[in-house]
Amino acid sequence: MRKYTNVLVAYDGSDLSMKALNEAIAMAKENPALQIDVVTALNPTAQISSAVVYASILNELRKEAVDLLKVVSDELHEQLPNQVVRTMVLEGNPGNEIVKYADDHERDLIIMGSRGLNGLREWFLGSVSHAVLQRSHCPVLIIK
Repeated sequence: MRKYTNVLVAYDGSDLSMKALNEAIAMAKENPALQIDVVTALNPTAQISSAVVYASILNELRKEAVDLLKVVSDELHEQLPNQVVRTMVLEGNPGNEIVKYADDHERDLIIMGSRGLNGLREWFLGSVSHAVLQRSHCPVLIIK
């Protein structure tokens, strides 16, 4: 199996994104040179006529995402104390932003769940994994 050195994990707090993160951790334990970037993407799409209300919602979503990634970062630094681990909150279309981040930061593998959160969000985030598969310039490992 090819040894990757720069891995991007798409994380949204779902069970499958946790499995994706665990896969990256397992890879990192076998390869001390592996660097892991964990990203989550915000895409508030509701039709909101008030810019103030929209900004407030976006700020709250951003805060929740930062808090979520702080927990992930702490766990990764505990399990992988000598490895480079970064987290980032992206904003915009999740599929596009994940691929853009991977390209801009020269990631050589993207790991993500096949679907994200439940209900309508599950369908939407399933479309994110599909979009990443279609647009990515590096290999994509989809976790089921």
